[in-house]
Amino acid sequence: MAAAGTRDRRTGGNTARKEGGKVLPFRHESTLNIGFIAFVFIFLYLVFSLVRAATRESYSSFTVGREESLNSSRSYHAVILRQENKVLSHWAGYVDFFTTEASHVSVGSVVSSVDELGTYSDMIRSASDLESLSTEEMLNLKAKLRSISASYSGDRFSSLYEGKDDVSTFFLSHVGSASLEVLEQNLSLNEFFHVHKSDTSGLVLFYQDGYETKQPKDLTAEDFTGKKYKRTKTEDLVTVGDFLYKLVDSEDWYLVLPLTAEEAAAYGEKTYVSFTFLKNGLAAEAPCSVVNGADGSYLLQLDMTRYLVQFAGERFTEIRIETSGESGYKVPLSCRVTETVYMIPREYEVSGTENGGAGFLQEVYNGTVRTARVIQPTVYYRDDEYCYISMEALPAETVLIKQDSQERYTVRLTTSITGVYQINAGFTVFCPIEVLDENGEYLLIKRGTANGITTYDTLLLNAAGYTAGQILR
Repeated sequence: MAAAGTRDRRTGGNTARKEGGKVLPFRHESTLNIGFIAFVFIFLYLVFSLVRAATRESYSSFTVGREESLNSSRSYHAVILRQENKVLSHWAGYVDFFTTEASHVSVGSVVSSVDELGTYSDMIRSASDLESLSTEEMLNLKAKLRSISASYSGDRFSSLYEGKDDVSTFFLSHVGSASLEVLEQNLSLNEFFHVHKSDTSGLVLFYQDGYETKQPKDLTAEDFTGKKYKRTKTEDLVTVGDFLYKLVDSEDWYLVLPLTAEEAAAYGEKTYVSFTFLKNGLAAEAPCSVVNGADGSYLLQLDMTRYLVQFAGERFTEIRIETSGESGYKVPLSCRVTETVYMIPREYEVSGTENGGAGFLQEVYNGTVRTARVIQPTVYYRDDEYCYISMEALPAETVLIKQDSQERYTVRLTTSITGVYQINAGFTVFCPIEVLDENGEYLLIKRGTANGITTYDTLLLNAAGYTAGQILR
């Protein structure tokens, strides 16, 4: 019994402790997750790289090549002038021609006829209707009409007049051929039929436009626009003194084109010009001279002695002149920038510095003691009066001392110079340049400029918006 009581007391004791005890939570030790931290770091780095790549400015570069010439070309609207002699009718009546436009006639050749009654002309026209055109003549007519349609421009009405007269000339040529046949069949001509024979040899033209007697010095700027240009052909019915045709009896003729003042200065030094006719791609060369027009404008006169027949029926033509100037470095136009620099009189420059080369004496204060020290900022270039210094090299209002003198100069005078940015170790370095020539795409830069560019230098393209010393990322 005693043993049983003892067991009960023990059991009861254990029960009391369970009922009255507290349940404590199990404490886990914290551990560092290296993999998660690495993932977060990589993710943040990728985000930063993407943002940086999307926001940073991209740039392009250009490598300077060897020296070359800057070839340029320009097209001009030229006026054609010739020695053209008008032939007028001595009779009144109906006109027929026995030759074609721009054909060559000899002395005594029959060029045209005037029929006072019209009987003979009716015989000619009945023999020269369109139904009598050969296959070759029809193809030629269609080609002329297609050419007029393709070359029409609303800005140049003269081309339409020329095309119209070209077709008219075709029909006159056809009538002339029929006239010769009728003339052979009717040897006995009455007193009302008259024949015009050429007094000289030359090319025959059947239009007039008021330019027949003009010389290059008689032209004005308005003559090159062609807006008021008008040409008329020979009428079918004429009276005494009316225009019949004109004869070009000289192989000498002129091409005249307008110039700007700058072009006039450039061409004034030339004696010959090479050019290309845009009409047919014909390359030519001619002596040239700069003259003044009637209104004071600058004109280039090209003296021609060849190709008269190819352009006999035209008053205007387009030519392209190729020019090549001095040799230098050919650099894209977008590389050019301007830099504001200080101007320091050359008399303040000193030589024999410790590092060699030239420098300046800067006035400095150590407390109340005034001393001078040698500084050597980069001099972009020099002329007869000034040294041109980067504004980053000196603070504003720097005081310079003239050597062996009490004179002082305060740095504040500035100007702008032209240059390019060279890329050096990821930085932009300003290099002054001297431009020899330029066209709409490239600059021609003089070689050997102090602190300038050299062959194989890398330049910044599209340099506008950058500054000297800027880091390129």
